[in-house]
Amino acid sequence: MSKPNGNLYHPVNNHPEAIYSGFSWPCLFFGFFWFLYKSMWGWAIGHIIAAMCSFGISNLVFPFIANQMHQNHLLKSGYKGSDKNVVK
Repeated sequence: MSKPNGNLYHPVNNHPEAIYSGFSWPCLFFGFFWFLYKSMWGWAIGHIIAAMCSFGISNLVFPFIANQMHQNHLLKSGYKGSDKNVVK
């Protein structure tokens, strides 16, 4: 179950983006559409390829790591937050 883990802030306008830890139910139900919604284009393509190669079994694995991948994507995009918000 996902639990709120704080916010990361946009580097230009300081708009907060909520970050979560744990299992991602939206990723389980929406699959690669969740990655597209979060603007994680490379992961969306990787999700489709992994799902085709594993006959859909990877759809049960990605939700366990999706929130951490989203947080890493935001940090690489320049989002900022305090050290207490960042899960390592």
